[in-house]
Amino acid sequence: MSDMTDEEIVRAVRGMAAMQAEREKLAERVSALRNAVSPEDLAERNRFGEAMAKMDTKILLESIEVLGRIGMTLASQACYAVARKEGLATH
Repeated sequence: MSDMTDEEIVRAVRGMAAMQAEREKLAERVSALRNAVSPEDLAERNRFGEAMAKMDTKILLESIEVLGRIGMTLASQACYAVARKEGLATH
């Protein structure tokens, strides 16, 4: 069972939701630049794409910890397996 208080769980979930919302904004920007042709637009699309990839990594790694802390061990292990497959797991 979870060793987190209800308040800690709510904060963790809200933090994850905020990261997901930020990731969605980045994805929208990348999508809007899908047909970019100018060097400036291509550079901007690449910047947003890289930021989105970093956010994906942050969400995945945070999910491992948060899910484990709230007692969702199987979900945490599934995220860890993905992170390990992608070379992101540190232990």
